[in-house]
Amino acid sequence: MKRFLCLLAALTLLCACCPALADDGGAVGSSLLRGLTHNCPNTGIMLPEAFSPYQTTYLLTVADWVSRPTFTPTAMDPNAVIRVNGQIVKSGQASQIIQMSDKPQAVTIQVTNGAAATTYTIYLQRRPSEKRTRVSAGYINNIYLKGTTWRIDADLVTIKYSGEDYTSGNLSTFSNGGVDSYDYEVDPNCIFYYGTKNNCYRATNIANFMNSYLQYGSSLYTIVYMESKIVAVLPYGADY
Repeated sequence: MKRFLCLLAALTLLCACCPALADDGGAVGSSLLRGLTHNCPNTGIMLPEAFSPYQTTYLLTVADWVSRPTFTPTAMDPNAVIRVNGQIVKSGQASQIIQMSDKPQAVTIQVTNGAAATTYTIYLQRRPSEKRTRVSAGYINNIYLKGTTWRIDADLVTIKYSGEDYTSGNLSTFSNGGVDSYDYEVDPNCIFYYGTKNNCYRATNIANFMNSYLQYGSSLYTIVYMESKIVAVLPYGADY
């Protein structure tokens, strides 16, 4: 009796995990998709990873900046009618653009063929922002005002830490393979220090920094970014 109950529970769980397909009216595959692709192969991660005609539910996550995803469904039967979010799409052709927002959404792909019908659902969502705090170093070429926004143009250098990364070994050296120009917006609350690593002064504002940062014979500075904006500028040092 106990073994029977265990088998019954396992069978119930298996049935719960299997997607429900509509009655095909005896015509196997008449309302199924043969394939389903999307136009975000570089950033999109779909689970399950491989498409199966008998798996009707998927989760697709894309990069936070993706805004124009489309789906290309291919029917098993050329007589089937495919609708993506209610709009007819020809088999093997891209659907209309799915309007993205920061909220998850469900995209339905309905395949009908006579009395047979199957609905596939793709839960579509963006991943959280991939922007993060980062640190670089470079020679300041120019500090200028563009409209009402201050910007810094810098020739960034290549930093090599004594460890595999910053946290495992702070001592560093740098090399500059050539003159480059990297232009970034300065956050209104950016903090500025000038001088040397061991004897630095905090500038009262960006104008004070501009008048002082070249006085010590070097324009090589450590630059801290957050969300692609410069939030701190301080003299480069080999141990931070």
